[in-house]
Amino acid sequence: MAMPPPPPPPLHPATAGGKPERKTVERNRRNQMNALYYRLDTLVRAGGAAPSPAPAAATRPDRLGEAAAYISRTAERVERLKDRKRELTAARAASTTELGSGSGSSSGASTVVVEVQHLGSGLHGILVTGAPPSDGSLFHRAVRAVEEAGGEVQNAHFSVVGARAVYTIHTLVGEQQGSIERVVQRLKETVRGR
Repeated sequence: MAMPPPPPPPLHPATAGGKPERKTVERNRRNQMNALYYRLDTLVRAGGAAPSPAPAAATRPDRLGEAAAYISRTAERVERLKDRKRELTAARAASTTELGSGSGSSSGASTVVVEVQHLGSGLHGILVTGAPPSDGSLFHRAVRAVEEAGGEVQNAHFSVVGARAVYTIHTLVGEQQGSIERVVQRLKETVRGR
């Protein structure tokens, strides 16, 4: 985002009193406002606002209206994202409480959380376990189950967060009828039947 060049220096020297002429002050003000309009217009266009039919034909009030609408849409989107973040944080805290409130002898199936999101022809699976296994066998069984059910694993990784293991599996699923449901069911059976 290149900034427009600074306004040119005044063409007329200051009057004898030391104050610049009124025309010079007004010209400098207009140049500064034009530079600010240009910068705002560039920022809005770079931010993905819908372009007007012809930028040269759009009047300054039209461009300012576009900028105001873009700012309003962006503020609404930020609020929605903040709400979603609060929801996810509360859900994470609740699942942490649920995982931590289980008895010390429960070592497996009751502490596994499985979340699967459909992404068109793909799946995004997230598995959360109460205690990270030392050998990673659950992770490998989950990946194998997805592949056996007809899914093509694109990316799979796991991480340990505190006393929990989080497995993430990104999968492409064929176009056959029921393929996605079959992969999801097989994944859940494998994880819960460990």
